[in-house]
Amino acid sequence: MFFKCIEVGDILTNCYIFGEKEVVIIDPGDDATRIESVVVENNLVPSAILLTHGHFDHILGCHYLKQRFKIPIYAHEDEMVILQNPNYNLSYMVGNEVIINCDKYFKDGDILEFGNLRLKVIHTPGHTPGSSCFLYENNILFSGDTLFKDSFGRCDLPLGNEGQIFESIKNKLLILPKNVKVYPGHGIPTTIDEELKNFQEK
Repeated sequence: MFFKCIEVGDILTNCYIFGEKEVVIIDPGDDATRIESVVVENNLVPSAILLTHGHFDHILGCHYLKQRFKIPIYAHEDEMVILQNPNYNLSYMVGNEVIINCDKYFKDGDILEFGNLRLKVIHTPGHTPGSSCFLYENNILFSGDTLFKDSFGRCDLPLGNEGQIFESIKNKLLILPKNVKVYPGHGIPTTIDEELKNFQEK
């Protein structure tokens, strides 16, 4: 299994390249040519770009990589409003108004299949309406900006909802097996077990 985390952009967003020979690119937030180099140097075949959500620091590399590798972009159906509005995805703040028209939209519980790779979609609204996590074999969770080590995503940005994010974390993520390794959109990995302890203390 190929697994690579690349910190991209000024906000140090975690972009993940994950799969076997056939891989997905999760949250290409910037530095698209660096991401491209990892793919090419390892003789990988990208199948899709998967977005945990639509903020600028997770999407700036999408257009380049989509064209370079001729691959589709996936996001949750409720994230369309964020992806298509630079005021909501905050790309206007960096002087680069980005609009993303996804090729495919997923729903909660969908299984995304790419070769031998199967990822389950867990819709976790709160940070944004369509924020989602991707679960691999009850073993690895890509949590985007919903769940961080010792923390969670901010909810004071457009369409954020603090009540929703706590419900998402409590009812959809902390019920996962304790040994699930959590790879967030920023910062270092954690586990469900560690975050159970953290949230019990909150």
